[in-house]
Amino acid sequence: MHLLYLMRYSYFGQSGWRGEASRDPGKLFDPKRLEEREYFLRKVALPSLRDQTDQGFNLIVLSSTLMPEKYQTRLKDICHDMLGSRAHVIFREPDSTSRVFQKYRWQTFDRYAHTAQIVLDDDDAVGVDFTADLRGEANAAVTLRKANQPNYTFLSWPRGVTAEFKEGALKLIPRNVPATNLGLTVVAPTESHRSPFRVAHHKVLERRPVRVIHTLEPQYIRSVHGTNDSKGRRGDASVREEEMPRLYDTFPLLNGLKTDWKMPFSDEVPAGDMKIAAE
Repeated sequence: MHLLYLMRYSYFGQSGWRGEASRDPGKLFDPKRLEEREYFLRKVALPSLRDQTDQGFNLIVLSSTLMPEKYQTRLKDICHDMLGSRAHVIFREPDSTSRVFQKYRWQTFDRYAHTAQIVLDDDDAVGVDFTADLRGEANAAVTLRKANQPNYTFLSWPRGVTAEFKEGALKLIPRNVPATNLGLTVVAPTESHRSPFRVAHHKVLERRPVRVIHTLEPQYIRSVHGTNDSKGRRGDASVREEEMPRLYDTFPLLNGLKTDWKMPFSDEVPAGDMKIAAE
């Protein structure tokens, strides 16, 4: 079983749901937007993979050939500096997102009989044990599948945390959504056409074979900020103070945000507006 994280990064192409910026190259490749997306990639998404207790995975980052060259270079440098050879950064002309990932998977990872394809947005995160836990669940999904059932299974991880970045403060809000796109995984033969980008995630429980892994631990962070491509609906109640130590253990990346954002239940003074690290 091979685990593949799939990430779109300012890709101008086709997918089931597209935000306003993804339909307009002028907005998608605006320097201010690219700088802000890079901040969350550096501080949230990639650190969560760097910190995994199980490092047996690869990440495919799909971006656009239309992206300015200096940002293409920075994207490759950031990913390779943090994940080394585990990161595969590819640039493609406008096309179907699922088709591009599929072609690359077939060409590069065809030596594996089964693959677990995991959605990870460029501003979201998974907990440190997510890869290890998913590996066990993915192997179980293959083992437990009956002969008369489809040869693929989706895995859904409902419990997580919304991180609301706003006005120099970070608010953490419990989240529990059984058909969320956060960490949505499809386990299938590597040669399969199945893709987590070829399904409406909010309909997956109705239309696909699914195993819902409802742990008591948060499995992901859903970031909400000024350059979100979606509305990021969320509740109002914050994570309680007594739950914070568990979150710091599950998401060590939170420590790296302390220099830029006032953390919940922290005496630290916020550094002001979001700092964009440009090299």
